[in-house]
Amino acid sequence: MAVAALALGAVGAGCLWEREEHAPGRFCAQSNTSVFEHCVDASEGPGSAWSEAEANGELPIQMWAVEPSGAMLDDFAADAAALRAWFDNIDRAVAYVRDEQKNAESLRATLHGRLLGLLLKSRQRQEAILEEEPVRAADNFRQAMTDKASAEEEPLAADKQAMAVVQAIFDEARSDAAPLQSRYAGVAARFATYRATEAAETAAYAALSEQASRSGIDGLDGAEQAVLAAAREASRAPNELAAEIMTLAAELQALAVSFDEAIAPHEEVLATHGAVVPDMTSGALRSLSAMLGYAQRRVARSDAAATALIGGIALRRQALGVLEGDEGAREAIARSRIERASEVFGEGARARVEALSAAPPVSEKLGLPLLAERCGELVALVQMRPLCEAAGASWREAGCAALRGRFDAAEAELRTGLPRKIAAGLAALREKGMAAAALDAVQARLDAGDVKGAAIAYDAAVRGAEGT
Repeated sequence: MAVAALALGAVGAGCLWEREEHAPGRFCAQSNTSVFEHCVDASEGPGSAWSEAEANGELPIQMWAVEPSGAMLDDFAADAAALRAWFDNIDRAVAYVRDEQKNAESLRATLHGRLLGLLLKSRQRQEAILEEEPVRAADNFRQAMTDKASAEEEPLAADKQAMAVVQAIFDEARSDAAPLQSRYAGVAARFATYRATEAAETAAYAALSEQASRSGIDGLDGAEQAVLAAAREASRAPNELAAEIMTLAAELQALAVSFDEAIAPHEEVLATHGAVVPDMTSGALRSLSAMLGYAQRRVARSDAAATALIGGIALRRQALGVLEGDEGAREAIARSRIERASEVFGEGARARVEALSAAPPVSEKLGLPLLAERCGELVALVQMRPLCEAAGASWREAGCAALRGRFDAAEAELRTGLPRKIAAGLAALREKGMAAAALDAVQARLDAGDVKGAAIAYDAAVRGAEGT
């Protein structure tokens, strides 16, 4: 391992020799799925060998540097300059894999592949030379290897330790997620069972409605109690399921936050090794949110159906009571209802006239009129005109008398008054430098005759210009 370690990263500060940009020798590379070695002259750089190997196979790719062609091993080992040139090429090859390609598996293959074999071969020949003669021709080679191994031992150990910490965080997160995963599977199964009961629940409400519509006045109390019981039962299961879903979602979110906080200090290490941080919770959280939304909407539909049935039963009880009374009582009830309806309609008509008599509100900062609400009131008034066209003793007459004098003015304001006000407001906004796109959209609606749509878009533009 010490022999392999000498090849990693010695090109930085503290290197034992100056780099030779075009040292003699060759760079070689071989992909994991190829039997061919791709070698280029050192002057071409390690990238050329890598590109040829990559084009002929798949990652990981190992690289190494070899001595100049024809050099004898004994002469090479005894030549300090040749050793320096070779070490320089080794540095360039390893640095290219580590810093340019940033591929951890290729770096491992490089340090434990042919490069390691060449270094071991050279070292063994050095030892043999030392045993044969007292000349220390390999001193420079041995010292260089020792120094380079020492320089790289600490970074390698630190990197290994950091990855061990990251792996421990992953393992702990998986351990913490295991029981939550089991609970999620249970919630999903219960949700599927609950969802399958929707048709039966709808059919039950339909049956209760049919029962109530056929019941006499004495049977309506029982029908009402049956509806209330059905509503309570329809809410029980989804409410229990919703509580479990919200609890599980909160625990999953807490797990995600805890994992993100633990892994944040190690993101640089993960990026260096090309590792992707796993997402263990977002999919389950989206699914739980969908389950919760369905359960809440279905409970709302159930409550609405039950409320409508209870209201219908009350009306049927009242109608049956009227039918059982004498004709005079029925006529009195009818007159009372007509008078009340006339009173309500008249109050609404007078309130509408009063609202239209006031000036439209203006924006806080620019003082421009806000017209969407007034446009809605004018449209509603114009739509009531057919109800008031015929004179006579209609129960609506009191209210219509207050409205008839406003119909023509309302139509004229919708046709010309509001469009002019919107156009003036747009001109003021353009002068203040508001983005043309939003104003052009308002103008397009106005040109198309969509006064209501233009008023709504215009109000939005005014509020946007004021930042409100």
